[in-house]
Amino acid sequence: MPKRSHKWKKLPGSVSFAQRAFVLRLRELREVSDRTQAEIAQDIYLAPTSLSNHLNGGRIPEAEHVKKLYKVLHDEAATASRTMPCSLPLLLELRAKALVKHCDCCSVGSPEATAAAPDPQPTTAGSPTAKHVRRRPRRPRVRLSARRRTVLRAPAQTEVPVPLREGDRHLTTPADAAWPEIRTLAENLTTGRSRDADIMMWSAATTLSARDVQLFVAQCRAVGLEEAADQVITNAARRDAQAVLNIASALHQSEQYADAGLLLAAAAQEERA
Repeated sequence: MPKRSHKWKKLPGSVSFAQRAFVLRLRELREVSDRTQAEIAQDIYLAPTSLSNHLNGGRIPEAEHVKKLYKVLHDEAATASRTMPCSLPLLLELRAKALVKHCDCCSVGSPEATAAAPDPQPTTAGSPTAKHVRRRPRRPRVRLSARRRTVLRAPAQTEVPVPLREGDRHLTTPADAAWPEIRTLAENLTTGRSRDADIMMWSAATTLSARDVQLFVAQCRAVGLEEAADQVITNAARRDAQAVLNIASALHQSEQYADAGLLLAAAAQEERA
């Protein structure tokens, strides 16, 4: 059976040469499979939108996701007697080079490269009258201390009701202490413990109430765990129809319209599958 051909978008001009080389290799790797991007993303525990973003030069994927993608496509290529376009060590080497920021005109699509890159020093060698521009300090992507003012959008709501396992009484917990698991999730992702992180995201998506799923997603967004938030939403889409509607309503009420749309789109994809 002939391979399905893909029509790729043109990469933005802001993508560096190193990142462009990495993305082109990723695209060659994706051409090995005849399956849809949504099916491949599901196998590597990624939202379809995140995988599409990686293949179009938006963000550089985590190393663990690159390894999972390579393994899934390698197994499929072996079944169809197809040749892999590159090796995993080469792909990881290209990713490492894509994370290096050479100058101000280069852009990189991964938060770890932004945190590692030093601020450029101002110089007046080329222009004696150049102005000294005072730079604002960069904020790290993961700021757990900022949750109080960024997670909950309604200013009047300062406490989150958390139901007890038994009985009809409820416990109220301050919003900034409601999810200490977010810190653990961030540590697992940073240190490469992807399996522990996947278990945490799956448990949050499939066992929490609609309001608690909305809070979990909002706090992931607040501390810079964008892919984790997407993954929780994708996992939540596999719940029953009423649970999905309740979660979408909670996201909509909190003005997380994009997250609500992503949830409903993923649920529709699950229904078709």
